[in-house]
Amino acid sequence: MFTPDEIGAKLVQIELSQSERNVDVLKDDGFLLESPAAVAECVLQFILVKELLTAPI
Repeated sequence: MFTPDEIGAKLVQIELSQSERNVDVLKDDGFLLESPAAVAECVLQFILVKELLTAPI
């Protein structure tokens, strides 16, 4: 369906947007938009999916 290169490129895009989102977790007024636990859970889920998509056959 997708080549390994296409999957890798999309994963890089997702990682970049996720990194930006993690930096923007704090609003300008100092209140959290998401709990640190929720952010950590999202990161762990992404890592798991990335490992599954990039694992050798």
